[in-house]
Amino acid sequence: MAGKHAQKGSNAPLVILIVVAVIVVAAIVGGVIFFMNGGMSLFGSKETQPATAAPETTLAVTAGETRPAPAETKPEEQSQEVSQGDNASQAETGVHAEEEGTINVLVPMEDGIEPTYFNASYVPNGKVDDTSTGQSVTLREVFGNDYNQGVLTFEQNGTFSDTLVSGEHNRGAYVVQNDKIHATYTNDKNMIIEVSEWDGGAPVRFTVLYGSFLVYFGEDQ
Repeated sequence: MAGKHAQKGSNAPLVILIVVAVIVVAAIVGGVIFFMNGGMSLFGSKETQPATAAPETTLAVTAGETRPAPAETKPEEQSQEVSQGDNASQAETGVHAEEEGTINVLVPMEDGIEPTYFNASYVPNGKVDDTSTGQSVTLREVFGNDYNQGVLTFEQNGTFSDTLVSGEHNRGAYVVQNDKIHATYTNDKNMIIEVSEWDGGAPVRFTVLYGSFLVYFGEDQ
């Protein structure tokens, strides 16, 4: 009996050592595993930090979105160029019409008489009568300070210009019939002309009535 008790007592420490050894080994393995997991997580966090390249991607997208902006302004520039071209063509057309001397006015004419035309320019000779008072007046009083620049010009194409008259209606059309000049401004106002002398189909001396003022052209009569 004593021998059996001695054997049982000797086995107990051995079992305790085995259990302790298992616990220690398990603790060591657990610590290694925990350390390994922690190490991997730490390495993983370090690797994921550079992966925060999202701001770079956002900047790239933003830059890409802003690039088409200048291209959107190109149609406006083209439209501006096109409009400028249209304005230029209109201006050229207006000048071209002036060069052609096209004037659309209705000039009173005598039936059955062939009209004639001439080419000459005239300036007032300085004599002016006020038909409302019967008094003589000066060109300055009638036409202002620019009276000395006034010229009455007749063209062979049946048009005339009168720079004694200010404004846009200082041009018109005319015909000559039976030694009479029939002339009309572009505002459909007739010019009253009385010719006292002709030379080769062109007047030498004549008068023009501007309102109530009778202005003389050619040599003083």
